[in-house]
Amino acid sequence: MHVRETLKDFFWKRKKEYDWKDEIKDWITSFIVVAVIYFLILPAILGASSPMVVVSSCSEKGFLNIGDVIIVKGTSIKDIKAPEVQANSLEFTPVFDGKKFIGVNISGKIITPNSSNDIVVYYAFPSRTQIIHRALAKIKVKDKYFIITKGDANPIPDQIMVYNNTAYSCITENYGCISTPVTQKMLVGKKIGPRIPIVGHVKLFFCDIMPFCYGHSNPGTGFKYKLSC
Repeated sequence: MHVRETLKDFFWKRKKEYDWKDEIKDWITSFIVVAVIYFLILPAILGASSPMVVVSSCSEKGFLNIGDVIIVKGTSIKDIKAPEVQANSLEFTPVFDGKKFIGVNISGKIITPNSSNDIVVYYAFPSRTQIIHRALAKIKVKDKYFIITKGDANPIPDQIMVYNNTAYSCITENYGCISTPVTQKMLVGKKIGPRIPIVGHVKLFFCDIMPFCYGHSNPGTGFKYKLSC
């Protein structure tokens, strides 16, 4: 009985001593731990500057949903799973069946979309946005690799633009292009493991009310507020 009362008094005293200052300390400690894990430990393990990214559009509808979080592993372009074509120059042309895109012609070889290719994350130029799309093809020019990418639900690749009913290849940073071919410098990494659904809506919510990032209503959703694709 004496031991029980002593323990009871001990824990009650600890409970009474825990105040708002301790609560703030706990929150700060938790924030520091999470920050260290995300910004130091995960990048070191996965080799990617952004080890976890949030899907903010419907361009990968059917495979990824808006609000999904994916894990990204840094990798070399030559290790990306996609058809590889060796070419003398960085040139490619879109191939259409009527108005429907069916593939790209690289040095006479037509590459069509394949859902088994890797999903990659990269920083696009000239649009200056982070893109999460599937690799369509790899082009090797001498000793350098480039990637052509396309969202599964998008009508054309990121490196193709259509103007006045004419399709153009975005080999240089032309206005209207989402991106030029992805280089190793532009590549963040590739998706690994299963997606984590719903969790990313927390970030998208804060981006809805802040001016420096896209939230639910962004170009990939037609600027419509969407919780699901």
